[in-house]
Amino acid sequence: MKFVSAQEIFKQAGSRKGLPAWTYNNDELTRLEMEQVFLRNWIFIGHVSDLPNSGDYQCFAMADERAVVVRDQDGQLRAFHNVCRHRASRVVGDDKGHCGKAFICPFHGWSYNLDGSLKNIPKTDAFPEIDKSQFGLKSLDCEVWQGMIFIRFGGEGPAVAELFAEAAEEIGLYRIEEMQPLDKPYQYNFDLDWKAVLDIDNEGYHVPVGHPELFDLVGASYTDQPLEGGLNRSVGVINQRKHRLERNRDYVAALPQDSYLPESHQNLWIYWGLFPGFVLTLFPDQIEIYQIYPTGNQKSVMAGVTYALPDKRAEMQKARELNRDINMDVGNEDIRLVQWAAEGMRSSAFDEVLLSDLELGIGSFQNRLREVLPVVTLDQEPEVGSLQEENERLQSQASVAAVG
Repeated sequence: MKFVSAQEIFKQAGSRKGLPAWTYNNDELTRLEMEQVFLRNWIFIGHVSDLPNSGDYQCFAMADERAVVVRDQDGQLRAFHNVCRHRASRVVGDDKGHCGKAFICPFHGWSYNLDGSLKNIPKTDAFPEIDKSQFGLKSLDCEVWQGMIFIRFGGEGPAVAELFAEAAEEIGLYRIEEMQPLDKPYQYNFDLDWKAVLDIDNEGYHVPVGHPELFDLVGASYTDQPLEGGLNRSVGVINQRKHRLERNRDYVAALPQDSYLPESHQNLWIYWGLFPGFVLTLFPDQIEIYQIYPTGNQKSVMAGVTYALPDKRAEMQKARELNRDINMDVGNEDIRLVQWAAEGMRSSAFDEVLLSDLELGIGSFQNRLREVLPVVTLDQEPEVGSLQEENERLQSQASVAAVG
């Protein structure tokens, strides 16, 4: 793996200062982030086991866009805009479900085959002659990698496999495509900017103080390792110290000696992050996948689910229960910390942060955001109504400089 040094991450002027305060509290910027960051990058939708049968579907919505992913009659996963070609209604109304052999719009009953093609128009004689081939559902980019399903609303760029190329060998050890959901999906809704959540999620500097139980489990071994290409990796070793807390001792002791993982990974807790908000955590007993994204001004979501290989051994069941309890407490601690930090970012006392060499994940993430939306490099907030225009001006300047 090709890791990036602190010198490389903080070489941009002002990058060690972090993003300016206004970027965490600007409605126009949030809208631009949804449209130009999230809708133009890969979004995690679910796992192949979530859609096992033909006709199973999963939906996702952001800004003004709605998507539906369905398993078609040939077993292929397809993604479409969840927008009827007649009057723009949703063709499916639930977030998740089964539609049988066709989508049937709940507005007027237009129906679509699972490959997106238009199947039937009720009372077709009332319409002028229609070329059905021109009125199918509009498709979206959809890729499956290691059993994980991703969609992209627009834009261009590398395939998911290419983005994860540096991580592929390690992630492949976990046989994610063979896993099943371990618990029900969860969702945290925050009244704060999504970047505030990512900032705390992208660094381990706060672990010794903010997560005393996690620190007891992994100790000083926990390190952040940004990679070339935009991936972030953090890793901690759980068997290099005596654990003060009983729950940690019980967890390590419960992990079965007979593991599907090679010895090199049987005692690692690993975090993989992909810009802008996808996270995959790998444990010896299970994995967790979650995604952080904005839903509006000062509104954001962390949504995720845990998966695991089928294993009925009592010791594995105990390890998974303890893992869940440990991570639940870590999650609650993070929620409290991110809320406190976000509150402070709205204060007149907040100007900027100073990033350390122990916060490389934040630096890497924010550098990527600066590349996509150069308007966030401005120390002063643009005038109301001018942010998008200012961003386009800076993008144009960057393009000219790159050619020159």
